[in-house]
Amino acid sequence: MTDETTVASRRDVSTTFVGVVVAVVSLGLAVLTGLALDRLATGHVAVGVTLLAAVLVGRWLSAEGLERWYVASAQRIREEWRRRMLSFFVVPTPLSGPSPVDLVSAVDAVVDEPRLGVVRVGAQASILALVLVFLTGGWQAIAIVVVLLGVAVPLYQRAGQRAAQFDVHYRERRSRLGERQLELLRHAPEVRALGAVAYAGREIGALSASEHQVALRAIRSALGSSLVTEFLGGVSVGLVAMDVGFGLLHGHLSLLRALVCVLVTSEFFGHVRRYGVEFHRREAIESAKGYLTTPQIVDSAPADVLDVVDLVTMAHPGPVSLSIRPGQRVAVLGKSGVGKTTLAHTMMGWRAPRAGQVRRTAGAVAYVSADSSLIEGTVAQNLRLGREVTDARLRELLDALQLSGDHFSSLDAPVTADGDGFSSGERVRLLLARALVGEPRLLILDDVAGLLDTAAQQAIRATLALRHDMAIIEISVDETIFISTTTKVHLP
Repeated sequence: MTDETTVASRRDVSTTFVGVVVAVVSLGLAVLTGLALDRLATGHVAVGVTLLAAVLVGRWLSAEGLERWYVASAQRIREEWRRRMLSFFVVPTPLSGPSPVDLVSAVDAVVDEPRLGVVRVGAQASILALVLVFLTGGWQAIAIVVVLLGVAVPLYQRAGQRAAQFDVHYRERRSRLGERQLELLRHAPEVRALGAVAYAGREIGALSASEHQVALRAIRSALGSSLVTEFLGGVSVGLVAMDVGFGLLHGHLSLLRALVCVLVTSEFFGHVRRYGVEFHRREAIESAKGYLTTPQIVDSAPADVLDVVDLVTMAHPGPVSLSIRPGQRVAVLGKSGVGKTTLAHTMMGWRAPRAGQVRRTAGAVAYVSADSSLIEGTVAQNLRLGREVTDARLRELLDALQLSGDHFSSLDAPVTADGDGFSSGERVRLLLARALVGEPRLLILDDVAGLLDTAAQQAIRATLALRHDMAIIEISVDETIFISTTTKVHLP
């Protein structure tokens, strides 16, 4: 059993235990309330007041303890997903995959799972109330409760399903709004330069209005569900009270039995009502779990560097077979759009192959492209990535790649995630320096030569030539710039 499964099993056991305790305590307090009212009605004021005080304290303690348990459980789940969240960024996110907004929303939904579990188990465990209703109110009282329960459950389910549908629509609109906002913010300078700020504002306004409409419909649906549950719960308690009232009038029931029957019925429908209101959360949580399925990267037995056998990618129908050993220089050539980058991503394990097999080295593999990202921090932090590397070694790499000037005068110089202030050539060379710091077994350069001037190209070529044991793949349209090719792969 994996650690993830073990944690989930322990959480289920804890939730079941808490749910049962909540149901038993609430029914016990209902019985105690009936006893307190009976003592007050029969003139035992001190005893009655003491029992009522005990009931109030008991309800406060149980509510406070339950809320603290909810908060602690939610905090544990959030921390667990914060630890595991990095696994979603190990491979590039496919266009059809969940967005960051979806992942955040999914975590917000999953933290409610213990609460829903307690409500569900509490509703199931409160079936014990039917025994108390029968013992105190007789056949007529239990028949009223069972019939109205049978009527209530389908209505709860229908209301919950409608709420679940609205929840899905709301999440979709919220995700689209968040993604569009991020996209427009990324391109804000271009949008402003083109005089299209008003367009961007209208775009966000339209998506925001659409999100609000769905939210309002969801609220109306929730209010309708609440009205149904409150009405059925009130009718149930009222009919049972009427039945036991007739029993009191005819002397068939004592006041204590009548009070316990009514109070226990109310408590029972309270549990059912809470579960009915929360019913739609089950679908939302299950949907969120689908988003939060941790990506699994399955590798075959490691190769010396890279072995590719009859590999067919999602972007190119032709099979590719390739065996790379230390020190080899491989060119992947083909016109734009033929699938060279997809081939590189598939060889790195970032994309699933359509057919064939890839075996990679167990050592480091570095990939540098125009789309590779820097991190917010300093030059040194971008180069080290937490590794123990001396300043002298970092400065040597920067000098070899001809990275100088104000941006590189200090290793503590700031760097933004988008490389603001760097030229495209400086950005690529900084990314390459970061890759070389890790001494990878395989380096993949994805069509970056066009971003560099002749001097920068020569500096990179000279730097790479010194790394005799490093295997290098250069991706280009028609010819390589940085390597003297030993093997060529043409994608027609």
